[in-house]
Amino acid sequence: MKKVTLLLIISIITLTPVFAETMTLDITKALDLLQENNMNIQATEFNLTIAKRNKDNAWNALLPSFDVTASTTLMDNPYYSSLGGTNNAAFNFNLGISATLGINYALGAAIKNYTLLYESGEISYEKAVKGMEKNTKIQFYSLLYMEEQIKISQMEIDLAEKRYGQAQENFKNGLIPQLDVLQTQVAYEIKKPINSNMQTQYDNMLMGFKVMLGIDRKMDIELDGTLDTETYAFEVEELISKYMARSLDLRSMNKNLDLLENSKKMNTQYAYTPLLSLSYTLSPLSYNPWGQDYPSIETWNFDEDSGIGMGTFYIGLTFSLDNFIPGSGTDVNLKNAKDEISQLKLSLQQSILDSEVEIINTIAKLENSIEQLEANKLNRELARKAYEMTSEAYQLGTKELLDVESAQNDLISAEVTVLGEQFTYISGLLNLEYTLNTSIEEMIK
Repeated sequence: MKKVTLLLIISIITLTPVFAETMTLDITKALDLLQENNMNIQATEFNLTIAKRNKDNAWNALLPSFDVTASTTLMDNPYYSSLGGTNNAAFNFNLGISATLGINYALGAAIKNYTLLYESGEISYEKAVKGMEKNTKIQFYSLLYMEEQIKISQMEIDLAEKRYGQAQENFKNGLIPQLDVLQTQVAYEIKKPINSNMQTQYDNMLMGFKVMLGIDRKMDIELDGTLDTETYAFEVEELISKYMARSLDLRSMNKNLDLLENSKKMNTQYAYTPLLSLSYTLSPLSYNPWGQDYPSIETWNFDEDSGIGMGTFYIGLTFSLDNFIPGSGTDVNLKNAKDEISQLKLSLQQSILDSEVEIINTIAKLENSIEQLEANKLNRELARKAYEMTSEAYQLGTKELLDVESAQNDLISAEVTVLGEQFTYISGLLNLEYTLNTSIEEMIK
C-alpha cells in the first residue's frame, strides 16, 4: 500500500509541469489586461481623479470663511476702587461667530482654471494610456518576431547537426577528409550560443511584458498572432487635414496655452481690480462685571442693561496701487507671462510643422516598406526554389554539399529578411496611429 501511495505522489509530481496553466494571449486580450492591471495607468488615473475633484468643487471659492472665537479676560477696576468704590474683579467671557468673504473680478478666471487643469489632466491620461497601448502592441509583435527568429535559429542548428553527423559518417567511410568534419563541427557549435542568446533576450522581454500587463511571472504565455499583415495606401494631405488636430501632443500644447492665457488673465484681474471684503461678526455671549445686576445670570441676555451681545457688519473695498508701478514685482510677472505665451505659440507652430513632416516621412517609410516586402517575398520564393533544385542536384551527385549549405543559408537569410520587414511595417503603422491618435481602420474608410 505504501508503495502504491509513493508511486501516486511521484506520478503527480512528475505530471504537474505537463498540466501547468498556460495563457493564450492575443493583442486584444493584452490590451484589456493592460487597462486592468498596469500600475502606471492606475497612478495617472489618480491624478485625473484629483483634478476632477478640484474642478467639481471650484465653486467653494464663493463660500465665506467661518470662524468661532472664544476668549476670557480678567476684569478689574483699580481706579474705581481707589475712589472708595468696590472693586468687583471678575472674568469676562466672550463667544463670537464671524463670516468673511473676499470678492474679486478674478474669481471667474480662478474657477475656470480648475476646469482647464482637469481638461489638461484628461489629455495627459489619454496620452499615457495610448502610449502604453502602443508600447504593448510593439512588444507583442517584437515577441512574435523573436519567436520566429528562434525557430529559424533552431532549424539552422538542427540542419548543422545533421550535416555534422553526415560528415562523421562520410569520414568513417573514407569519403571526405577529417578537415571537412571539423568544419561542419565548428559550424554546428557556433550556432548554439547564438540561439541561446536569442532565447535569453526573448525570456527577458517576455518577463517585462508580463509585468506590464500584470500577469503572474510564473504563468506560461502562448502568443496568438502573426507578423503577416495587410498593407494600406494612404493619402498624406488627407491624413494631415483630417486627423492631425487629434494629435495628443498638439492638443496638450494647446491646452497648456489656454492655461497660461487664463492664468495671466486671472493674475491681471487680481492685480488691477479692487477687492470687495464682506464680513459679519456676532458676539451673542458676553457679560459685563460692572452691570447693575452683576453677577446675576441675567447679565448674559441682550435685553438687560448689562448684556453686551452685538452684531457687526463690515464692507471694505481695497485697491492696490503699487501694482501699477512700472517694474514692480506684479508688473514683471505679468510681462513674463505674456512672453511665455508668445514663446509657447511659437513652439506650437513649430510642433505643427514637425508633425506634418513626421507624418509625411512615416507614410514614405510605409510605402518603401511595402515595396521592400514585395521584393523580399519574391527573393524568398526564389531562394526556396534554388534550395530545392540544389538539394535535388545534390541527390543526383551533380552538386556539392557546400552548394546545398549555401542555398540553404540563402533561404534562411531571405526568411529572416521578410520577417524583419514585416515587423518594420507593423511598427510604422503603430507609430502612425499614435501620431494621429486615430486607428488605421478609421483612416482607410
